[in-house]
Amino acid sequence: MTGSSDGTSAEFFDATPFLKLVIDKDGRWFQNGTEIVHPSVYRQFCAMLEPTADGGYQVRMDREVCRVEVEDAPFVILRVMEQDSGSFLLLLNDGTTEPFDPDQFWIGEHNVPYCTVKNGVFHARFSRPAYYQLASHIVQGQNENEFFIEVEGKRVPVKKYCRHVVQAFQPASEKKWQPRKATPQ
Repeated sequence: MTGSSDGTSAEFFDATPFLKLVIDKDGRWFQNGTEIVHPSVYRQFCAMLEPTADGGYQVRMDREVCRVEVEDAPFVILRVMEQDSGSFLLLLNDGTTEPFDPDQFWIGEHNVPYCTVKNGVFHARFSRPAYYQLASHIVQGQNENEFFIEVEGKRVPVKKYCRHVVQAFQPASEKKWQPRKATPQ
């Protein structure tokens, strides 16, 4: 097959018809309905994940490519670790850690928290335990609908889900992404 799902003209084999890959809302990967549980294979799939031009996701390995269905966010934040400086370090489902940027944090539909990760290429959903770890640093503002997160001695407004907030946090490669309707946890 010539062409690719990201618009380049490289030769590749599209494995999508033969291999159904899904990331569920908890960051678990499934291949043809079976959970990928081998740690090295799981991390490899996470490392190969990339956004597509149409707002979806795919994995690419050499000349093979396969679309990935993502139920909510492609990454999940499992833990928030406070540093001595007052900053936070995020542990992601792929085992990597990243500094938390409060300017890239928002509350989505059904009060689910998200932020951007991987140098702003992807968005990540906070797991419930990670959100509770971060929530102790969220304070109410002057009115009941205004909240701030305190990081390194600064108060940063917490953004609430709305279309323009979501669009502002999406890199150009993800602009067509729309959060899926999630059932309350």
